[in-house]
Amino acid sequence: MAASRMSETVQVFTVSLQETGGIRPVEVRTVHYDGPARVKFSSSVVSDAVAAGQLVATQSVELHLPSGSVVPVDASVEVTASSVDGSLVGRRFTVSGRPQAGQTTAARYPVKEGS
Repeated sequence: MAASRMSETVQVFTVSLQETGGIRPVEVRTVHYDGPARVKFSSSVVSDAVAAGQLVATQSVELHLPSGSVVPVDASVEVTASSVDGSLVGRRFTVSGRPQAGQTTAARYPVKEGS
């Protein structure tokens, strides 16, 4: 049932720098997951927070992946397609914590939206 509600396609990845002997290191993208997902905004409530002297508005967002999917904290998430909301395509998030554990129907990762 949870998989049937996964209307987005995402790529979850980390980027590292690799020395090549040249002037600048090359960015290497390691893909941890590429497939169906659900991006869920738990509510439309926006809360204000102060970070590094700036006022920042935040919302509670979850990334639902098929049960058993494992991605690292701090990985980047890019929405590559959505069958229900085209405005999600191209949006980026960062995995901010580990998912719920135990008997779950999906791996629900807390994420924060990037700019």
